[in-house]
Amino acid sequence: MERVKSAAETAPVHEPLIDKELARKKFLFKQLSIPMATQSITFWEELTCVGYNPKDRRLEGIVSIKQSSGYSGTLCNPASREYVRFFVDFKDGSGFHDMGYTNFKACDISNAPPGPQHPLMYMTQLTINDEKYRKFLDCNKAVIPTVRGILSWNVIPPSNPNYIPHYGNVKDVKVQLERKSIIFLKDIYDILKVKPTLELQDVLPQKEQITLPPPPPPGIEAIYKEYKATGVPDHRTFYTTVAPLVNSKATFTKASSFNINDVSKLKVDVESILDVFINQSNKADVTFEELRCVGLNTAIDTVGAVIHVKKPSGFSGNLCQKGSQEHVAFWADWNNNGTYDEYLGTASLEVHDIGNIPVDGLYYNVALPINTSKHLRKCVNPNIIRLRAVLSWESLPSTTDPNALNPWGNRVDAVVQIRPGNSSGVQGKLTYVGGVDRDDIDPFHYLYNYNAFAPTINNNRPWGGLVNLQGIIDRNGFNGTIKYKIMFKKIGAPDADYATVSTSESFQMFDFSTFTEFTDNQNSPDGWFIYKQNAAIGLYNETNHLATWNTGGLTDGTYTVKFIYTDEFAIEQTGDQFSMIVNNKPMTVSPTANAVVDINFDMDDVIDGGDCHSYDESNHVINGHVRAVHPYFASWGLVFEPASHIHDCVIVPAGRSYSSLPDNGDANAAWALDTQPPAPKVGLDPCGYTVSLLAHTRVILNSSTQFPQYGPKAVGFAVLS
Repeated sequence: MERVKSAAETAPVHEPLIDKELARKKFLFKQLSIPMATQSITFWEELTCVGYNPKDRRLEGIVSIKQSSGYSGTLCNPASREYVRFFVDFKDGSGFHDMGYTNFKACDISNAPPGPQHPLMYMTQLTINDEKYRKFLDCNKAVIPTVRGILSWNVIPPSNPNYIPHYGNVKDVKVQLERKSIIFLKDIYDILKVKPTLELQDVLPQKEQITLPPPPPPGIEAIYKEYKATGVPDHRTFYTTVAPLVNSKATFTKASSFNINDVSKLKVDVESILDVFINQSNKADVTFEELRCVGLNTAIDTVGAVIHVKKPSGFSGNLCQKGSQEHVAFWADWNNNGTYDEYLGTASLEVHDIGNIPVDGLYYNVALPINTSKHLRKCVNPNIIRLRAVLSWESLPSTTDPNALNPWGNRVDAVVQIRPGNSSGVQGKLTYVGGVDRDDIDPFHYLYNYNAFAPTINNNRPWGGLVNLQGIIDRNGFNGTIKYKIMFKKIGAPDADYATVSTSESFQMFDFSTFTEFTDNQNSPDGWFIYKQNAAIGLYNETNHLATWNTGGLTDGTYTVKFIYTDEFAIEQTGDQFSMIVNNKPMTVSPTANAVVDINFDMDDVIDGGDCHSYDESNHVINGHVRAVHPYFASWGLVFEPASHIHDCVIVPAGRSYSSLPDNGDANAAWALDTQPPAPKVGLDPCGYTVSLLAHTRVILNSSTQFPQYGPKAVGFAVLS
């Protein structure tokens, strides 16, 4: 008996995998008694939270790994992968957009010796570009997309937002996009519904950029009146003003407050507000916001949390104003004795009053790089620790007491796994290459997620464009200068051919000593950069960025990449050396209307004999051909429009995906369309139609796991009554 898989789930099966999959299927029949392909199983893993950070444009998912076995191996083995693919419906009428996917290693970790071993909470994240979906709306309204996360064990979810994973689950949440901070005159014309004359465009061109002024503080009378009407209690409205009178230790470094005399003039009962804070007794309120999930991104030493904002008001200002801050402090119990003895730092998020907040509220996230270097162990001895996150609105959480709660917020505990490693001497490693896990680059075929037996579009992928290289250099107590360089050469070329991937880099840094973010710009003609992250002084590289390799000008082929760094003795060490395939070939599209496919281009779509013809009952079958070829072909598909007039008519075939190692696409594939299918099916309405060809390659372009799209190439025809 083998685990049943759909075609999309077909993946190579290694010997260590079989017993675990068999155990999973046995559990399925015993415990659930449901059809294998109709419902997801969350006994082993579950996507528990999804959130979005508007400022950092970061999607985040928290995954619960619930069992001690069933993950195809231990921490010392390749084991299995948990994939989370994100989709976003920006409410622009085009449905869910595929944002790409992330993954992490899930392995068998014993529950012995007894302790806090499961569930293990993993955080995974993905940065997206939402710029074109941001809008200049009313100050009380935000663009609120739906984010869908799809978790799938050992199988990369396809770019189909309706996919139901076999093992894993689907989770939808509502999130908020940042308001446009830079607008163009065209935006103003659109808002005012004005069509500018040519004379006006000469004076005020539509592409003229306008930077919006900084947000003003909310007026005390206006906000008090509004909050009274929406049921916000006075001790929330005037928290930052009154709380310091009760608790001198309360810290409001990022918060705005009102003058206490101005509050009194509003005839607010200040004494009753004081009583609320005096009698709080460490009981926090989650009416307005609540911390829902906490996890660790093991590969990049980053903790994360998802915050649920529940109310439309009570956040000290709308999107045109400063708003307020949600702070999350993280704590570690390194020895699992029940005491959270190390404060790891605080991550903050700006929130606002949003009038069009959905019934279920909005989901945000924060992330914080942490120092695990002193606690690394060999893979044979997994290090599982307790993690605590404490949420506090406006006032900063305590940095000395992990049990302390401020008036608004809560705390959540989790168990997480620390990455394996060596805790002595300076040690460096690459973690991500071009947006994917470094460990998933095949050492013999130089492709991402190599599969020779039953590949899908998610397998056998090369890189192109900008390849982001991320990694960590563990100082292990060394506070001196560390330098590093990343180089490349054609595979097999002499070492003398090595060239640096970059000579100029910008690093997003966070300094906990000043609680500020800043950009560290480094120019290095010889390619040696200074590694400035140092947890001992509270300085972190927020994204573990090391360098960006622009492969656009290179000849397609296989390249060897070498990562070197200096250790505590200023001796050069090799942190990593591997080879990868670069392919920057686009898919060229035939620009002309043709009667047969044009073999001089990679893409073409034709109606046999030529398009722009009319069809009726006596001539109702249309035959055509497509051409879609590429060394790293992914798929082609035909889009038939307008959909509202198509009824029961379908193009056969409507598309095809990569399915075997030598598959380079279709040089001249036939398709057919019956405009008047046999009854009782309904044919096409009398109308004009287009059949458009879109094609994708498997290239990981510009470090995105999305599939680069080319086309469309369209043909047209008419149906007569």
